[in-house]
Amino acid sequence: MDSDEARVALVADASLDPSGLLAAALERVGFWPMLAARRSPRIVVLPQLGGFSVGSPLATAPSLVETLIDLLHDRGFTDVAVAGSMDSSAQWAANRELYALADLLGYRFVTPRGRAYDLVDLADDMDEAAFPLGSALHGSGLSRAWRDADIRIVFGKNRTDEESGYALCLDTLLDALPLPDKTLHYRRRRNPGDVIAALLDAAPVHLALIDAVTSTHGAGGARAPVPLETGVVIAASDIVLADYIGALKMGLDPAVSPFLARVLKTRPLPPRYHVSGELLPYPGWRNVPVALHRATQARTTAPTLDRLVQPWLQCLDPELFPLAHPLDAQINATLSPFFADSETSDSSRWMLIAANALLGLIGHIGNAWRILFDKDALHRMAVPLGFDPATVAEQRFDDLVEELHALEPIAATAPEMADGLRWRTVDEAVVFRYAHDFPIDYDLFVSRVDIARTIQFMNDYIGGVVMPLARDAAGQPVRQAERNIYLPQPNYLVLYQGKPIDVSKLEVVTYEANRRRLFWKTMASENGSASADDGIATFERGPDGTRVTIVGRQAFTLPLFWQVFDLNMLPELKSALLTHAYRTFFDRTMANFEALVEGRDIAIGRPVDEPATPPVEQLASLLATLGETIAPLLQRTARQAAAEQDVDADGFVHLRPDAVTEAAPARWQEEITRFVSGLQQAVQRDMSGSR
Repeated sequence: MDSDEARVALVADASLDPSGLLAAALERVGFWPMLAARRSPRIVVLPQLGGFSVGSPLATAPSLVETLIDLLHDRGFTDVAVAGSMDSSAQWAANRELYALADLLGYRFVTPRGRAYDLVDLADDMDEAAFPLGSALHGSGLSRAWRDADIRIVFGKNRTDEESGYALCLDTLLDALPLPDKTLHYRRRRNPGDVIAALLDAAPVHLALIDAVTSTHGAGGARAPVPLETGVVIAASDIVLADYIGALKMGLDPAVSPFLARVLKTRPLPPRYHVSGELLPYPGWRNVPVALHRATQARTTAPTLDRLVQPWLQCLDPELFPLAHPLDAQINATLSPFFADSETSDSSRWMLIAANALLGLIGHIGNAWRILFDKDALHRMAVPLGFDPATVAEQRFDDLVEELHALEPIAATAPEMADGLRWRTVDEAVVFRYAHDFPIDYDLFVSRVDIARTIQFMNDYIGGVVMPLARDAAGQPVRQAERNIYLPQPNYLVLYQGKPIDVSKLEVVTYEANRRRLFWKTMASENGSASADDGIATFERGPDGTRVTIVGRQAFTLPLFWQVFDLNMLPELKSALLTHAYRTFFDRTMANFEALVEGRDIAIGRPVDEPATPPVEQLASLLATLGETIAPLLQRTARQAAAEQDVDADGFVHLRPDAVTEAAPARWQEEITRFVSGLQQAVQRDMSGSR
């Protein structure tokens, strides 16, 4: 395994039991020769613990993990621990804490051959500096138990997944991270492919195993698992290769998973690898239908709603893992059995697809609202740099300055479209110049507005990273790499599926006595939102204060609607829209600069790792308020209806003619009142935590 050639072994032998399959896979992948070169290594095994019942096909079989420990002990490697951490299900189900979960899933902490092992919580003993600047996880911690292990083994489970198509070793690897709400922090607020790449950079995995003895297949994935005896164990010397081969074995294009597709951009497959074993798909295997897969991905664009419905749909053993909130439990009892039939019932499946698509639409509308009217409700984006600056030749920095200098006279002679703004189109890009004079002392201005961070101070900056690569004698950055993300520009393009502006750049900073300049040149756009976003920002001393000039060349990718509706056919409309967009952007940018001089915060959005209230608690609070408002009104209406009825001495009710038509509504009001009252009591129990 230390050779240049990576290896994958798929072992399927009807004559072997699961322990024999595992032992054969380790032999064929060349694990033991690699391990023999290590002296008394500390070995940490990270299995998949995502089961919701004893013997769940969603979790790595504890017996296989304990067999692995025995095999290691047999060869003299006795320093072995099993590791894990809580996942997002701990937010809504009981007994999901690591030690309770492992015990309920069948871990006994002593192997059948009497070898004791520790269970290590990877949310403990954090190294807060594990991820460098430029990493998607910069500022986040990593357990020293995982970071410092000599051998790291990920033991995933073979299963389909509604969101990503399949979930194997890379999915399990996310459990090495500490925050309990992993879905929120590592799948929604960050791109999980970026997270996995950062984690592999900080702590590479030495062996990847997939328990495919009993697998989970079909439409339900982890939500409603359907077991299938597949009788295979997969071992690989490269974890990305393990998932790639595992997906092929399911009959899938590995790129169906956006996680793997993203990881492959920065961590491609080994150039040479050998596969031992059969790659034909498992007999009888069924994957997630494409429509359900796409609809589930759409649902993830509404993170709060997505997290809200997860406990409602999850099939689980309520005795072992009771839902923490009565409201969740009541809804789960109705919905999870119904949608569990989505594997065999067309009506259930299409209703689930429609519900997921509707939630996705609501999420898109909500996100558009926040971008247009409530930007502080957004969360900032944590992203990696996007390219390796070590691969950039020194000459590139000199070349970009020379190229951008040539842009200045073109921009300076463009037609003046508004006060301070000039622009024209050149090679289908907009070349512009914007100038603004501040009545602010130059020395004060440059002390408060760092020229090297100009891009981060511009309007609608929602996330990114800047990495200084060289500094001058005063410690000021003179060369740097940056990735910046802005909200869709203009903001209204979000209504047409417009993308955020996401661009990685090389930059040069110059400092003179009366002038400071930042030059930037586009290297890549991760989401394809721009083919060019180059420019120069200049701060210079003026006769009455500070002059700011921004020269640029931009070619952004328009949403499909605006590509079909060719604005070049309406030049006057195009001119008006572009002028308004640039004027709005730079006027707000200048306001940001002024705010910085005055010491005011200009950042939009909330911290990426801000804790979130469980959605069911938000819903319970809303329902409680609704119940307090509606119930008295319904009760008052019911009392009024009762007062209009006459009861004689014999107990007979006499209705006035006009009351006859009101009797049925009165009964409905009584039933609604009873329902609201019961719902209010359930919500009160939910909020109080009583059972």
